[in-house]
Amino acid sequence: MSRETKFAEIESPEQFMPVAERAVKLAKERGAEFADATVSVEREVAVEVEKTSIKSSEVIWGKSFSVRVYIRGGMGFASTCGFTDADVEPLVDRAVELARIATPNPDFVALPDPEPAETIPNVFDPAILAADSPQAIAWVTDNLRQAHSVEPRVIASGGASFRATGWVLAGSTGIQLANKSTRVQAGFFCVVKEDGDVGSFAEHDSARFLCDFVPAGLAETATHQALKYRHARKVHTNRTTLVLGPLSAISLLGALTGAANAESIQRKRSLLADKIGSVIAPELLTITDNGLIDRGLASGAYDGEGAKRKVVTLFDRGRFVQPLHNSMTANKAKVPNTGHGSRTGGISATNLEIALGPLPAAELIRQVDDGIYLELGSLDPDLVSGDISTNLDFAFKIEKGELAYPVANAMVAGNLTDVLMNIDAVSSDYREEPGNRMPTLRIRDVQVSSGGE
Repeated sequence: MSRETKFAEIESPEQFMPVAERAVKLAKERGAEFADATVSVEREVAVEVEKTSIKSSEVIWGKSFSVRVYIRGGMGFASTCGFTDADVEPLVDRAVELARIATPNPDFVALPDPEPAETIPNVFDPAILAADSPQAIAWVTDNLRQAHSVEPRVIASGGASFRATGWVLAGSTGIQLANKSTRVQAGFFCVVKEDGDVGSFAEHDSARFLCDFVPAGLAETATHQALKYRHARKVHTNRTTLVLGPLSAISLLGALTGAANAESIQRKRSLLADKIGSVIAPELLTITDNGLIDRGLASGAYDGEGAKRKVVTLFDRGRFVQPLHNSMTANKAKVPNTGHGSRTGGISATNLEIALGPLPAAELIRQVDDGIYLELGSLDPDLVSGDISTNLDFAFKIEKGELAYPVANAMVAGNLTDVLMNIDAVSSDYREEPGNRMPTLRIRDVQVSSGGE
């Protein structure tokens, strides 16, 4: 198959709709109560770096086909790669067989009905589809050169890649969807060793469109920061102020959003179970899930089941307003589907928008007399109990409003419920990745312990 033909499959995935429709028809004929099928075609270019050298460069073309079947609420799912027309019937038979032996699920009611989307976010860039290996290699080699200009002894790993995907979804309720998307990303983890002391750091960038992507300087920035993280010192065990930089803050708030998964809540496997309508944080915290932003990294008009995505304010001025739903949880709760389902039955958030505060991050730090600034890493709470017990690997001690020195062997302990209530500031400035607004958070009265004490 020629390169032009493969490109056309991604740019016009509608040509695969008859295959998906045939699979759904066969599944219904074999006793499926509900069924859907997808065909996906993808091109990925990836360059990998190991020990500051290019380890590999490859172009991968892939085609996949999957069928999902429900019988008495039990789900059967089967998929294959590189399929032909002869693979359709055996795959449907396999999915039907799995659905018949699956445990019936009384909570399952139906797959989504067709529903027109008012907003179709733009997530496809022809320039990424047309890009090739030399472009990714150039990004990587430029980054390695820039890192070496900062510190010749740096050891870098990471790489760059871009991907273009086209897909169709057909469902037994009448859903027929076709879409295409692109994504480009690069990231580097840089390590500097000196006289037995080690400093390290990571930096990345990603986008849907090539013009939004800034690969230059990633490894350089990571190397500069790695140098700063040498000569780390221990801190005393105490309760102190913890400031989360944008990447650490979005990790914490992303975890909180993960706890707002309706299935986990319904199964009492979330710390937010029975807390809809309750205040779980100060009024300054508002989080909105918006999967309809043009060029957003997690944007799409429909979810993996074909349900229309909705903009959902999860937490409004500290109050837990509503969870994220797929078709099953929405039917069980008898509420509208928010359009956050996956084809394997899960629920996933999209782009997160965090309401901003009045002061920039620098001022939030300046107001701290004694504290810790976590630049990179996650508090990693248990989403059932809320318990937190994690190391602070990329953190600085704050003394009199300044970042004084890197911290060694420190960890945070506590519970997410208390941490959320102790948030006392959200910055006005933020790191932005397409569709995602990531401010700095300040949290008072956090337990920080030092290893060896």
